[in-house]
Amino acid sequence: MKRWLLFFTLLLFACAQGQRYPDPPLRGDNVVIEMKGLKEAVPVFYSLDLDGREVRFFVLRFGDRVESYLDACMKCYPHKMGFKSEGFRLICRYCGVEYPLDTLKSGLGSCYPIPLEGKLNSGTYIISLESLKKATRYF
Repeated sequence: MKRWLLFFTLLLFACAQGQRYPDPPLRGDNVVIEMKGLKEAVPVFYSLDLDGREVRFFVLRFGDRVESYLDACMKCYPHKMGFKSEGFRLICRYCGVEYPLDTLKSGLGSCYPIPLEGKLNSGTYIISLESLKKATRYF
C-alpha cells in the first residue's frame, strides 16, 4: 500500500511540473533564433534557467512574421504545466482550452499564452534576456 501511495505521489508531482525543452541559442544578452530554422506555424519550445528558475517559452513563425510567448498563461500559470501543440492548435495542459495558432497574437482571454517581446533583425528573431528575467514570476 505504501508503495502505491509513493508511486502516485511521485507521479502527481512529476505531472504537475512543466516540460523541459532544449536551451535556446544565446548570443551575449539575447536569445537569437534563425528565422530559416523555424517551420511555418510550428511552435518551437525552449527552456532557460534564469535566476534559479526555469523559464519556458515558444517561438512561432507565420510567413515573414515571428511571434513569441511564455509557456504560461495568466489563469493557469500557478500549476506550471504550460501548453502543448497538436496540429494547428495550442492546448493548455492544465485546463484543456484550445486555440488555433493563428489567433494567439490577438487572443483575449485568461488562458491565452502570455506574449513575450521579441524583434526581427536581418533574418533572426531576438529576445532579450532581460525580458525573460521579468517573466520568472510565472515559473
